[in-house]
Amino acid sequence: MNDEMGVDLTLLLWNSGVAILAVSIVCYLASFHQTILLIFVMALSLVAGFQFTSASSHNPIQTMGFIKFILLLPLGLGAVLVFISLTEVTQQRFQLWFSHYINFAVLTNIFVMVFAPSGDTFRGHLSRLVCLTLFLWLLQEMRKVRFQTTQFDHKFFIFRSSPLRWIYCHAAYRIALLSLPSFDSIQYLLLEPLSLIVMAILYRFHKKRNEIHFYFGYADTIVVTTLTVLTRYPILPPFKINGPYYTNLPQNQWDMLFIPIQLIVIVFGIKEIFKNIKLLRITKF
Repeated sequence: MNDEMGVDLTLLLWNSGVAILAVSIVCYLASFHQTILLIFVMALSLVAGFQFTSASSHNPIQTMGFIKFILLLPLGLGAVLVFISLTEVTQQRFQLWFSHYINFAVLTNIFVMVFAPSGDTFRGHLSRLVCLTLFLWLLQEMRKVRFQTTQFDHKFFIFRSSPLRWIYCHAAYRIALLSLPSFDSIQYLLLEPLSLIVMAILYRFHKKRNEIHFYFGYADTIVVTTLTVLTRYPILPPFKINGPYYTNLPQNQWDMLFIPIQLIVIVFGIKEIFKNIKLLRITKF
C-alpha cells in the first residue's frame, strides 16, 4: 500500500503469501482437476457479471477493470479449460481455429501495452519500444510454426512459440512496466517469479513430455488470471495493519535501474529479429 509513510511490509508479506497459496491451488487444479477449476471459473465469472450489471453506475476505471477481468477469466483461462475438456477428436477438428484465437489474444495483449501510461518517466516511454520489439519477435516465432502455436497433450495446454530467450526478455520488460506509477505493483509483485516457477512446476507435473518453455503460456495464464482475481476480490488480513514501512524509490532512481535492462532487451530482441529474418528467408516459411 503506497501512502505518505511508504509501503507497509506486513501487508506486502500478507498479499505475497495469499498470492503464492492461491497460485499453488490453481496450478494444481489446472494440472489434475481441470473440470473443478472450470466450474469455479464460470461461477466466479457469473458473479462478477451480475455485480457489474447490478451496479447503478460505473466509472471508466471500473468498466475497464471488468473488461480485463472477463478477458482473462472466462475468455482466457476459461477458454483453455473448455478446450481441454473436449474429446481428442473435437480438439483436433478445431485446433487450428483455437490457435488463431490464442494467437490473436496473445498478440493483442502485448501490443496494447504500447499505449500503457508512461507515468512521465523515461522507462515508461522506452517500454513502448521494448514492447514493439517483443511483439515482432513473437510474431516471427509464431510464423515459424505457420501460426499453429497450440496443442493439447494429456490435458495440458501447450504453447510452442515462446522460446526461453523471449520469456526472459519478456519478464525483464514486464518487471520494468509494473514499476511504473500507473500500475498497482504491490498486487503484481510476484507476477514474474511465479510465472517462471509455475512453468517449471507444470513441466514436472507433465513428466517433462515437452520442452520447458512450451509450458509458459499455460503458466502465465494461470498466474496473471489468479492475481487479477485477487486484485478484484482481495483477501484482507484478519489483523490490524500498522507497519513497519519502507520508503519507495523516486521515479528517477527507478529509471536509472531499469533503463539499462530495457536497452539490453531491445538490443537482444533486435538481434533475434534479424536472425529470424534470415532464417525465414532461407527456409521460406
